[in-house]
Amino acid sequence: MINFIPLTFFGLIALVGGAFFVHGFLNRQKIFQSFRSFSQSLQGEAGRDHVAAYPWMRGKWKDRDLRIFFHTSENHTVSVLNLVIDLEIRTPRKFVLLQKEGFRKPKPDQLQKLEEEVGPLLGEMGIPFDVRSPEGEATREILASPGIRKTLSELTGYNQILVWDGRLMASRQFDGVDEVTPERLEQAVSLLERLSIPLEMEEKVAVS
Repeated sequence: MINFIPLTFFGLIALVGGAFFVHGFLNRQKIFQSFRSFSQSLQGEAGRDHVAAYPWMRGKWKDRDLRIFFHTSENHTVSVLNLVIDLEIRTPRKFVLLQKEGFRKPKPDQLQKLEEEVGPLLGEMGIPFDVRSPEGEATREILASPGIRKTLSELTGYNQILVWDGRLMASRQFDGVDEVTPERLEQAVSLLERLSIPLEMEEKVAVS
């Protein structure tokens, strides 16, 4: 279902540390019902790749392509389930935001791959995320916007946010079915849209 995954997004998820725990039984059918209800409101669809798989959904959020799905990463002996929201964004900018409190220090070989894929660490930016980008100065200027900084302060529950090649992808550890009711999903996507709009406006200002 997901045809476009920029860079090593899921490799980055696997590096995220924090309070991991093994989930017990999760009612995939309830999640599927929530996804189906939300996707229908967006003239989209929901599905599962097989009976035991976690559901996915896609649709149109206003005039933006939207995908929501799950990704399981392995952290040593613990499986971590992440909820991923993938929203279309109209900016050519490339950067990744990594949760300061949850992103453990990569091993040397992982660090080299990380820097090759998403660029160097840009240093303290005054936001609740570490920032990596191959476009250092342009990224600094965009993330200095008060509107963007305010929205980022409300996104600290996400372990990473990636803006790359027209996609805004955000992931967070999944803690239960209450997170994926249609109401909660709408709130989550609305918040990411609030981030995308000033990013696009800053780009228009820079071009003009």
